Amino acid sequence: MFLFRRVVPFLTAALFASSLGRKSQLGLTCGNTGACDEFEVELAEEELAAEMQVELLQRMPMDIRLASEGVANATSQKLCLLDHLVGSWHVQNALGIDGVTVLLHVSDRPSKDCHQVKGQIHYLGKQTEYQISAMPLDTGKLYVKFMNDKAEPAYFHEGEYDMAKDVLFEDLGAVNGVKQNDDMQLFFKRIKQ
Repeated sequence: MFLFRRVVPFLTAALFASSLGRKSQLGLTCGNTGACDEFEVELAEEELAAEMQVELLQRMPMDIRLASEGVANATSQKLCLLDHLVGSWHVQNALGIDGVTVLLHVSDRPSKDCHQVKGQIHYLGKQTEYQISAMPLDTGKLYVKFMNDKAEPAYFHEGEYDMAKDVLFEDLGAVNGVKQNDDMQLFFKRIKQ
């Protein structure tokens, strides 16, 4: 133990001195003049620590299991939040009415633009086109806005997408951000292809 206490400070001092003796990437030259101020010593210590960390990482064996898991996770994530919504959705017995089915088809983004996508909703023999946008919420869900800008006057409904449950919710009772009716909610389930 006594030897260890004497050798470690000596090795640290030797490494520190050798890093000061050569000109560092930070432009420190206090090793050549022999007079370093406290700031230069601290910079040299930080540079030495960074070099040692890089060297240790370079010598560390790679764990292939971690690398393959990272690739799998990266490919399962979407580039744009709206990509989670793309596909066909349905609600059976909509609004509690037996036999009423509402269909929603959300189209792919036509370009790399990630602001909105088109959605076609079909209900009771009618069809409406939405411009759909999404923003992340702190709850692991997306806030979804269903905008009908072709109606006079234009309006929007609010909703959410639960990423964990793969359920898309539209509140028909909230128009332009104002709650007008309760129990006017559609919970869309994805139609499996």
